[in-house]
Amino acid sequence: MATFPDRLYTADQIRALDRCAIEAHNIPGITLMKRAGLFALDTLLARWPQPTLITVICGSGNNGGDGYIVAGAAAQRGLPVRVVSLGALEKLTADGQRARAFAEAQGVAMTPFGDNTGFADGVLVDALLGIGVAGEVREATRVAIQAINRSGLPTLALDIPSGLCSDTGCELGVAVRAQVTASFIGLKRGLYTGRGPAVCGDIVYSDLGVPDAV
Repeated sequence: MATFPDRLYTADQIRALDRCAIEAHNIPGITLMKRAGLFALDTLLARWPQPTLITVICGSGNNGGDGYIVAGAAAQRGLPVRVVSLGALEKLTADGQRARAFAEAQGVAMTPFGDNTGFADGVLVDALLGIGVAGEVREATRVAIQAINRSGLPTLALDIPSGLCSDTGCELGVAVRAQVTASFIGLKRGLYTGRGPAVCGDIVYSDLGVPDAV
């Protein structure tokens, strides 16, 4: 775990840091995704060492890609895990597709989120939206976030709780209530402003091994 940085970033600044790591320092995007997923899984197990089930709720962006890495790595360790996916799979980036293929290769069960999807036991991993959301969350995502919150299950959010604006800390209609948030590359302003402190839980941080120059 990296030392906490001494500054906060907007979503645009975080994207610039990502590009710098990938383009200027030749760190493949899938490498960053794998590091994020492994850090998140280690964080989960440090907080909840013997989960009866890990359910990773994956969206169609890079946040979902991080989630697929969590699921695949959990399966590699012999942990009970499943993925519930939301959004069109064809919208996954190339790195997200690689991450999903990794989880599939480990035998992770995958089902789409639907009206009858329930979360009854274990630990949840919120990998729905990340920092890319603009405006209020869409209806299908809102329903999924509400299902997560209604479950009352312990929840780990990846990078930032879904539905929380990474720049302002405003809830974009509804946001995941997490017990732990694992944030990557740089800390987002929204984690510490507005509703951030109420929904993020404990915040842990990894720079994912990017050079200090980034």
